[in-house]
Amino acid sequence: MAAVAAVEAEEPVERRPDVIEGAMGKRPSYREIEHTADVGVELSAPDLRSAFEGAAAAMFDLMSDLDRVGETWRGRVRVTGMDLENLLIRWLAELLFLSESEGVLLSRFTVDLLDGHTLDAAVAGEKFDRAKHAVRVEIKAPTYHGLRIEEVGGEWSVRVIFDT
Repeated sequence: MAAVAAVEAEEPVERRPDVIEGAMGKRPSYREIEHTADVGVELSAPDLRSAFEGAAAAMFDLMSDLDRVGETWRGRVRVTGMDLENLLIRWLAELLFLSESEGVLLSRFTVDLLDGHTLDAAVAGEKFDRAKHAVRVEIKAPTYHGLRIEEVGGEWSVRVIFDT
């Protein structure tokens, strides 16, 4: 996986001007998929960056209620992949690793660079607090099973199944 630089901060995270206030910062619009012992999501987004941001937000919303996760912690994530599918899996896996290693829940994802083989993003969230954050689903990893990321009718469609 790629190196991750994380820095705690009390100041708000800078947002892209093309992202509506609150977009990808709290609960995204997605459909939960029941899959045997696992769980997954399907979502649509107007562009590829938003699709990657939405997949990350949906994953963390499955884990805990994003509306209850603040933004006092922030960091950067950079991953590389062989293609879009590999890049999406590595992005989500790196976010899970960051969450586990830093003890944080993430709630905001701002992809600054996405060129098909490299993704660079700012992320924000807060330290996990059992009194504040209920655990919904414990996600172990994103999987390639049923993975889909494609442009359909001018929008990007994403489907990801997570190992729980």
